[in-house]
This record gives sequence, C-alpha cells and structure tokens, in this order.
Amino acid sequence: MTIPFRTRESLGRPRLLSHPDLIRVILRLQFDGWNHALRQDPSLTADRDEPYMNGRLFQGMQHMRNHLGLSTIYILEVPGVRSNATLAKPDGEPDIVVLFAAFSESEPHALIECKRLDPDENPRQLRGEYVRSGIDRFINGFYGSGHEVDFMVAYVLRGDEPAAMRDVNSHLKNVSRPKDFLQPICDYQNLGFMAKSEHVRKTDGLQFRLLHRFVRFQR
Repeated sequence: MTIPFRTRESLGRPRLLSHPDLIRVILRLQFDGWNHALRQDPSLTADRDEPYMNGRLFQGMQHMRNHLGLSTIYILEVPGVRSNATLAKPDGEPDIVVLFAAFSESEPHALIECKRLDPDENPRQLRGEYVRSGIDRFINGFYGSGHEVDFMVAYVLRGDEPAAMRDVNSHLKNVSRPKDFLQPICDYQNLGFMAKSEHVRKTDGLQFRLLHRFVRFQR
C-alpha cells in the first residue's frame, strides 16, 4: 500500500485527516491488526477486560504497520492529549493515536477510542458508556480538536455487529439525540462492518465525522 508522503501538498492541511487514502490505511491497520491479534492470542476472548483488548489491538496494528512497511506512520497507545493547546498537562488519554511523519505538527493526526458493546446485556450499561466516554469525548472537544475525522472501535461481546450498532442508536434515541445516530456504510466492504456518525464539536462549532469499526471475537 503506497501513501503519498513525499510532498506535504499531496496530503492537504496537516491538522485535517480527510485524504481517503490515509483513512483507508488506518481502517486497514485496525481490521488486519485485530485479525492478527485473534490469530496470535487464543485467550483474546469476550471475557477479557477492555485494557487487554486495547493492548492486543495496538500490538496487532503495530505488527501490520511493520509488515506493510509503513515507516512514516507511528502508532502510540494511551498517549496524553490536550483539549486546549495552552494546558500545561494533558487532560485526555485516547486509547490509540496515529501520527504521520510527513506532517510537521507533533499533535495526533488521528485518534482511536475503543469501547465494549453487548446488545444482549441486561441491564444495559455498555452502550451508554460507548456514548458518554466515547462519542461525547469527541463532541465535547476533549479528543480530536480540529480533526474532520476520527475513529472508534467497538468490541462486540455478544450478538453481531449490526445489533451492536442498533443498541447504540437505541440509547441515543432514549436520550433524544437522533442527530448522533450511527449509520452503516459500505465504502470499505472488504474491511468489515463499519458505521459513521456526524457531529458538531461544542468547542468550535465545527462538524466532524466518526468512523466506527465493529469487531467480534472467535466464536
């Protein structure tokens, strides 16, 4: 997979992740990285806690980065980020950060927040956590300030991917937030089930998009 890193002009403005090739690279790293993690670790099951899942996803993405020879991409886990550049200390810790070496800025160019989902859960708690500690961190400007696109990964503990997406939308409907609904997309059919959601960032009033990847475990 070739990424046009030789000239900055080919990538657009560094603060924005909008180039389709770059988005596809991140999605492929997620997809292939998770499948690699499942193959390498038979104990990676739905019974594991979220930090364990995040660690295996990160390691899988790193493996695929090296396998594909993407030396101009850096992947970091649980790095500190600032919602405001003037803050002395980071006030957020997204699960995974992606940096592109061709951009001169040192700020993250893509953030990945990971959460568990269980459409068969009773009582239902994880779907609310997915929204409050996932989607809302981007909406409130804690994550992804200035980004046009960022990412979430949903670990589907039971059921299938569409059911997990509907579960999130059911919660959003219950809290009267239909504008934040997730919608399935088929742009990346060879990279697994995905959805998108459109939001407005409260800190600057700008619209942005989240791409949601739903992943399952070995059955």
